[in-house]
Amino acid sequence: MSTNTLLILDDDVTLTTLMTAVARDLAFEVKHCEDGRQFIDAILAWKPSHLAIDLVMPSIDGIEILKTLARMDCQSSIILTSGIGSALLPLAQLTALEHQLNIRGILHHPVLPHLLQKLLADHPSVDLHATDHTEVIKPLSIDHESINEAIRQQQFVVYYQPQIELFTGEVIGFEALLRWQHPQQGIQLPELFIHVAEDTGQIEALTEYVVVTGIQFIQSISSTLCLSVNISAKSLHNDRLIKMLEQVCQRFAFDPARMILELTETATMLDTQQAERILTHLREQGFKLSIDDFGTGYSSMSQLAALPFTELKIDKSFVTTMEASSKSRKVIASTLKLAESLGLETIAEGIENSMAAIGLRELGCRFGQGYFFARPMDAAASKVWLSHWNGQR
Repeated sequence: MSTNTLLILDDDVTLTTLMTAVARDLAFEVKHCEDGRQFIDAILAWKPSHLAIDLVMPSIDGIEILKTLARMDCQSSIILTSGIGSALLPLAQLTALEHQLNIRGILHHPVLPHLLQKLLADHPSVDLHATDHTEVIKPLSIDHESINEAIRQQQFVVYYQPQIELFTGEVIGFEALLRWQHPQQGIQLPELFIHVAEDTGQIEALTEYVVVTGIQFIQSISSTLCLSVNISAKSLHNDRLIKMLEQVCQRFAFDPARMILELTETATMLDTQQAERILTHLREQGFKLSIDDFGTGYSSMSQLAALPFTELKIDKSFVTTMEASSKSRKVIASTLKLAESLGLETIAEGIENSMAAIGLRELGCRFGQGYFFARPMDAAASKVWLSHWNGQR
């Protein structure tokens, strides 16, 4: 990668001129594009150290540009600009986090030179809502007290990703995904805080919050759609999970058959006898059980057959590589045959394009989810998406 090079994607002449001047004062070489394809071609040819991208341009979808950069395994430091306020910033930040892009910060219009200088100098990311000043954001400290404070301040939110019947296009449910909307750090993915919550015992409160919030969302849009919820391995250590789920479903008159509890392979291996007892009880109450990220753990066929799962979820690591890798495609095909032999439904995650959706359908996978259909959205956006999706069918 070249040193001190900046590639700008923006159609605002005034802003481009300002950014170019600031960058050149810092000894940057600067190039400018107004077309998305030219921008990608320039990255491949020039390999700039920094990128500046306008999130909203008439002919360009900024979120799609970020996804393309992720597929390219882009290592450049990325500066996002937006003149539309903060509406798009959480989505942009979420996309960046999920794809592990190196986002240095986001600048609002009008861009202030000293903020741009900080970002080009690779200072830590600035406050997303900064206007006439900025603060260096300290790394987020995750502990029992910070999670408690987040719960008290209602900073945890639930996002929803739709799940689709691949043969008909029908929406069959939504997966509920927990996010931490930190007031300074922005949206934080569960990988950052769930392990702490598991260690401190706060995972039970967070799980109940997701279940309650998810049920309320599903009931507001449908009387038939299902809700998928991720369950921590730590929740299989005692009967509190059983009691909570039963009480919440009774409280909201929600049929347990419409709730799918997703567990990883590892979760069922920590104490197989305890897991079998709890999962069997939940299944008897009507809850459906999904083994998540299948193929990435170490479960034996005997364990899979012994536990009362109703669904097998194919890990996205295989789905995203199935077009280029014959091995991934063979793993998916063998997994689908295994699920069929055990009488399990199958769902694939990580579907990012039509080829993956078609390929999975041809192999016999019934359900799927991924960015090709929709990324995780908050409740309001999910309702709008659902209305639009159903209106197109």
